[in-house]
Amino acid sequence: MTAFGPAAVAAAELPLAGDAAALAALARNSVVAGVERQVLHIRLGRLASGLQHEHHHRLLREALAPMLRPSRARLFALPNGDLVAAAPPGGGHLETVATMLGTLFAGAAHRAVALLRLPEQAAALMVTIEAAVAPVAPPPLPPCGAALTATDAAALERAVGTASLAAHLRCRPVMRIAPTCGAPELQWTEWRLALPTLCAALLPGLDLRAAPALARWLRGLLDRRLLAELARPEEVRRLGHAGLAVGLACLATPEFQRLDGALGQPGRARLVLGFAAEEVLADPEGFLAAREVCRARGYRLALELEDAATLALLPPERLGVDLVRLPWTPGLEARAMAAAVPPERLVLAAVDRAAGIAWGWEAGITLFEGPLLRG
Repeated sequence: MTAFGPAAVAAAELPLAGDAAALAALARNSVVAGVERQVLHIRLGRLASGLQHEHHHRLLREALAPMLRPSRARLFALPNGDLVAAAPPGGGHLETVATMLGTLFAGAAHRAVALLRLPEQAAALMVTIEAAVAPVAPPPLPPCGAALTATDAAALERAVGTASLAAHLRCRPVMRIAPTCGAPELQWTEWRLALPTLCAALLPGLDLRAAPALARWLRGLLDRRLLAELARPEEVRRLGHAGLAVGLACLATPEFQRLDGALGQPGRARLVLGFAAEEVLADPEGFLAAREVCRARGYRLALELEDAATLALLPPERLGVDLVRLPWTPGLEARAMAAAVPPERLVLAAVDRAAGIAWGWEAGITLFEGPLLRG
């Protein structure tokens, strides 16, 4: 699957990434070097919607693994849900798998499996790859303000399940910069989905600010998708010191529980979980319950503010959070901020000019995040 480390974020600007790029490279190398390969294309993206969930794909991959191992086959997962196995010729293992799957998916509307040979059919394989990474057609939208029907919701959920998150993932370093110290020191990296651009890709033309219930539901879907990706063993290993903005409801999901288990105590101690102030205000009892669970598990907690005025409603000391994240604006009152929040616990975000760092130093702040620090 697509990796979510810094290298993958950079690669997301390319036409292909992850397994799709690796499979395309295999096809090109086969043509250049004349190396023969047998390829099995499993078109899961064309199956009935009831068979397109991630757990169906996972079960199929687990079932295929022992059958493909003797042929030294490599399995690729494409963005549209399709699977492709490539193996050296001979042995007949891929033919056996193709026959088995053809029987299993006999009722599918389209033929679910296809066998190709490289290098002769490299062009056909490249067409398959390009089709797999084509943007997912967004579902038709209901009139603005209208509730989603069950069909609308299912279509949107499928679109979220196949959307490229890497293309909309932003890595934001949080740096400690003190006026009396030397070079800035990296403290952790914030992993954030660029929700405006991602939502615009999924729901073009819809202003989510006019549909808050839809926005919350969509945010929950995207949070769960990101948590599921980050819970993969290879992503857990590379996550390191990180910050994640999550919704309260996500803490009870299987996706978060899998990530929690994969992190272990050392990994949880390196993670900062951020909660939006508006969600805390909407469900203070839910936040307090979540706070106790998270603190017992070893996470650090951050309160994420849109503006300083909200501090009067949510005093950090009473909330029991470790950090407060506040975007810098030129109109902020440094001394008032220093009185409301201990400066060593405040992260000044959205710093896009040197004046923001100077403002923070005036208030005693040394933790900064923003475009200025990303080069």
